Amino acid sequence: MNPSTKIKIIQYRNGLSSETSDDVASEKRLKLFSNNKEVLSLLCTPTMVKELIVGFSLSEGLLKHDNGELQSVWCSERMEILWKDEDIEVHLPIDIPETTATLTSGCAKGVTFTMNKEMPILRDDFKISISAIFEFYREFQKMSELFKATGGVHSAALCDEREILAFAEDIGRHNAADKIIGYAFLENIPMQDKMLLLSGRLSSEIVNKAVRAQIPMLISRAAPTDMAVEIANKYRVTLIGFLRGHQLNIYTNPERVKKD
Repeated sequence: MNPSTKIKIIQYRNGLSSETSDDVASEKRLKLFSNNKEVLSLLCTPTMVKELIVGFSLSEGLLKHDNGELQSVWCSERMEILWKDEDIEVHLPIDIPETTATLTSGCAKGVTFTMNKEMPILRDDFKISISAIFEFYREFQKMSELFKATGGVHSAALCDEREILAFAEDIGRHNAADKIIGYAFLENIPMQDKMLLLSGRLSSEIVNKAVRAQIPMLISRAAPTDMAVEIANKYRVTLIGFLRGHQLNIYTNPERVKKD
């Protein structure tokens, strides 16, 4: 399914109007089912759907995993994805526990299940130079073709100290992060020594996702919230925001950033 749709518009420029066409980001409702019962509905860009569901399930603690052992009890190939005219239905071959969801501050009806849950503190020796951070983020911004075409999506990427390993776009910043986490899990890419690059706000639920996935560093051109900083401090995540040109702010755990 196409991530964008071309529509006819009236364009007004310099006092003159004209008929033309414009690309807008596609938006679909994704319904998640467990034992034929709908347990979740969210809005997303209809790409990397398998990765989105796997990443969401892992980063929200709906499924447990330890060093890849989840694949022995739950295979993503048993996931049934049905493409309907208006919706995408995903049927999972597992029981999702009864729990309480929290609506988030994000766009596209963000939802999280990780609020007020204890998670493991990150323990790693990951370090990266500040010049590499700037270089990776410049490359990251160049990769966002759907944003260039529509101006209506968020981006996320996973990288190590050498290269960008995965990239995703979605109308929701939470979804973009989940697609990356799901991709990394499905491709058996360890996340304990990686950075998550983001285009949107660093809010508490985004940091929670990183902690659960054991990603030690989050980087964005946008701002963090106070709760995001508090969580990052508690679980030892390095939080970097306001990356613009050759400037950035390190809000927590600066020991992972090496000076050039």
